[in-house]
Amino acid sequence: MLDRRKLLFGTGAALVGGLRSPAWAQSGFPAHRWVNIVFVHTGERFHDRYYWDGVYSMDAVRQFSWTCRDFRESEWKWMNPWLMDLLFVLHWRYNKNEISIFSGYRTEKTNGQLEGAALNSQHLRANALDIHLQDVDNQSVAEDFKTFLSGGVGMYPSKDFTHMDFGPVRNWVG
Repeated sequence: MLDRRKLLFGTGAALVGGLRSPAWAQSGFPAHRWVNIVFVHTGERFHDRYYWDGVYSMDAVRQFSWTCRDFRESEWKWMNPWLMDLLFVLHWRYNKNEISIFSGYRTEKTNGQLEGAALNSQHLRANALDIHLQDVDNQSVAEDFKTFLSGGVGMYPSKDFTHMDFGPVRNWVG
């Protein structure tokens, strides 16, 4: 099981040290990681390894970032690769082959047009994802995130997705 302190330390270390392996990756976390997602609005998929030999693959992170782009404006920004680690954990925790992404990076224009979007959203920084796991209760996913994620966790029961980000620690129900 992932230790919260190791996960949080690894996240901070990766910010300071570039895209190197977080500390918790050295204590039993798989050395080869993959993600399998579908971006709901475009139907585009990303299914590939993104981490091996102690580093993130920049080609994989770029492709993932493009898949999670602001499709309304056709603009992308480098996504935080730790979001991919969270998705990897979800694949493992819930034994799900594919995870649906509702939102990744957003431009200010798109963010301003969305009802209920925070003015200072982590989506603007490519530091957040809105996700859905088929046949898994959103509340369970949100509660799991709260145990190991040092960031924002939002649950949207009526919209059937969970928000996760690496911004300030907070949680909410939308």
